[in-house]
Amino acid sequence: MNNNAQQSSSYRWVILTIACLATFIGSYAQYQIPALAYKLIPAFNLSSSQYASILSAPMLPAVFFSIAAGAMADRFGVKKVVSVGFIFAIIGITFRFAATNFWEMLILMAMAGCSSAFLNANISKLLGAWFPPEQIGTAMGVVLASATIAMAVGTATSAMFPSMRSAFITAGVICVIIAALWVLFIKDKPEGAPDMPSMPVAKYIGVAAKSRNIWLVGITMMFIMGAMMALSGFLPNALHAVRGLDPVKAGFAASLGSWGGLAGSILGPVICDRLGRMKPFLVISAILAAAGTYYAWQAPLGAVMWILFIINGFVGAAISPLLMSFPMLLPEIGPVYAGSAGGLIATMQLIGAFCIPTFIIAPIAGTNFYIMFGLAGLSFLMAAVVIMFLPELGVKARAKSDPDSSH
Repeated sequence: MNNNAQQSSSYRWVILTIACLATFIGSYAQYQIPALAYKLIPAFNLSSSQYASILSAPMLPAVFFSIAAGAMADRFGVKKVVSVGFIFAIIGITFRFAATNFWEMLILMAMAGCSSAFLNANISKLLGAWFPPEQIGTAMGVVLASATIAMAVGTATSAMFPSMRSAFITAGVICVIIAALWVLFIKDKPEGAPDMPSMPVAKYIGVAAKSRNIWLVGITMMFIMGAMMALSGFLPNALHAVRGLDPVKAGFAASLGSWGGLAGSILGPVICDRLGRMKPFLVISAILAAAGTYYAWQAPLGAVMWILFIINGFVGAAISPLLMSFPMLLPEIGPVYAGSAGGLIATMQLIGAFCIPTFIIAPIAGTNFYIMFGLAGLSFLMAAVVIMFLPELGVKARAKSDPDSSH
């Protein structure tokens, strides 16, 4: 990698800003739905499972197309691939106002997730081309934080619109503006950086799939996302049904983890770099997240519980940006194969987010929230175990392997 080109190019901040905006609009459009559920459910006569399907539909493109999107970006560049995703996203986000039934809304919501899915698969490749290795994790954290902000903004503001139509069209207009910024200003790499070799798409996928470390990162992300989705999906109901909080207070308490996560996704990589060693930081964070997931909701009501939710959100969210930076840091992957590797990781991440809560945790736990959050905590512990088998890619290890990197 051309570190000098990366460090001297202030244009990387333009790249980071637009990547944040592109991440923001996908999450914003998705999280308009919970705020508008009181209108959407009766309008389409949705069952609870149909509503859940619509809410999670933007994740479908990531499940089915992440590997292909990553390989295509390795071949043709991140800019072109995500631009195609934006075409689908603009149609999906904007024309939700025209949906007349469940299936139309489901398809449009799935289309709405295309740009985010294609970008998520390739975010390590894009940021790694512009940022030196020691800054990739922090840049990744900022991008992930923009998704958290989008969730909060979408949930908080969408009900303020006079109609679903106006809310959806506004989101569509924002998406068009961000897509235009992407097409006009995104560059795949700095001026003077070497061109990547051009190979058949299957070759990129093959190299990524042969990497043991990429599979380990994918499995870790699968456990992390499964735990986080179970926690966020069931926590408000648990606080209401078991701890006796009214729905408004339960929702507020559950949201504290998101604000802790916002800080964790940005500051986690910074703290990790200060420590110099990545694996111990990741393992300890996962163990603390496991303990917090199981215990925080059982803590005494009030300040103690609120603080534990914030801490738990922080340590849980500190893990993902570091793991997602692995493709660019692994010597067998690097900038050439990072798209395919990121796509493979993103696919496993989304499978975990959907399958672990739906097919493992919920059927075993039923309505027993103690078992439910115990299993979610166990999923964090499983992630900690897998992390132990990953190579050490912290600042100190990278300095030893590349003594010239600091020059």
